[in-house]
Amino acid sequence: MQQSPAETPGEQPGALVESSDERRGVWRRWLGGLAIGALFTWWSSRSWPLDRLFSGSLDLGRDAHGDWAVRLLGKSGSENWSLDLQFLALYFVFLTVIHWLRVLRWHPLLEPYARVPIAALNRSGAVGFMAVFLLPLRLGELSRPLMLARKHAGHPPVPFAAGLATIALERVLDGLTVTALLFVVLFEVHPATLARHPGIQQAAWIAGAVFSSAILGLGAVLVAREFTLRWTRKILGAIAPGVTDKLLGMVTAFVDGLAVLKSPWHVVQFIGITIVYWGVNGLGIWLMARGFGLEVPVIAGYAMMCFVVVGMMIPNAPANAGSFWYFLLLPAALYGVDEQSPRAVAFGLGLWFVQTVQVTLFGLWGSWADARALTRHAAARRIEKTH
Repeated sequence: MQQSPAETPGEQPGALVESSDERRGVWRRWLGGLAIGALFTWWSSRSWPLDRLFSGSLDLGRDAHGDWAVRLLGKSGSENWSLDLQFLALYFVFLTVIHWLRVLRWHPLLEPYARVPIAALNRSGAVGFMAVFLLPLRLGELSRPLMLARKHAGHPPVPFAAGLATIALERVLDGLTVTALLFVVLFEVHPATLARHPGIQQAAWIAGAVFSSAILGLGAVLVAREFTLRWTRKILGAIAPGVTDKLLGMVTAFVDGLAVLKSPWHVVQFIGITIVYWGVNGLGIWLMARGFGLEVPVIAGYAMMCFVVVGMMIPNAPANAGSFWYFLLLPAALYGVDEQSPRAVAFGLGLWFVQTVQVTLFGLWGSWADARALTRHAAARRIEKTH
């Protein structure tokens, strides 16, 4: 008699159901991410001057300052927008530095578990950063822990749970750093200017409330862990149990991650590199804005960066399409920039496109380098077995 799939030797019905549920979950995430991207793309592009943003002729030549630039010229020969290629080249340098800072700050977090060579961190980081950016709803967060947990990859395997805890540690510290910076940046804006933009003003207060609550919560967990977690789960669990469990999981992973660091020097390294990382990030965004001819102060670059990061805390679309440029341009009006002007929209789309190209190229290189490394280590093991 023919066996049913559930009776096939070596397979368990529960495993089939779980695999099917996982596949449906992945599809739901992709569909949800695509819907979010479509929503933000429609929302942000409703007032775009499409005729001046995409229509016309592209020209490569000297701009008004005598620098080489890509320009979009309208039918009358007027310039709709332009990008100074010197700033573009400089921003690619900044993105490379940003990549290495992300790789290097991961090192002190992993050292208590295993000594992973920088080359291996660079490969897995390149693939992981690409996956996080391109996949929806942060599905790519699992890439780096999975790659480091493999055996025979040229370094001692890092337990998957430990690798995932380091990712949670990064996310929580990034959230705290950017939220605090957002509050400081908006505090520097003149009250009269901020009052004309109530939505942004509300964001400042929300950012301050989130930052203060996070600091108080982490302090309470450090001082009285079990008591704080028990009552937080009781209070918030009745409202949103799923969100509560995820939040408490990130908090405990963050605290546990700090606890396993071998010395204060590891903490100083991690926090110090994180501060430099975000400092370079904001400066790079400001340089690209200048490259598109937007005369804004340096602090505007950090405001835009903070809004992008805060916006990415919501479920994201593939490649952060839609939400990236929507949140990037949200604070532009605070600095005298019309966020619907061709130059501003071109900057938002251009910055997103450059980041997408950079992270994809680095990720493809990381995949190729990782495959070569695995092949090399497999060949070395075969040679060892024959001797």
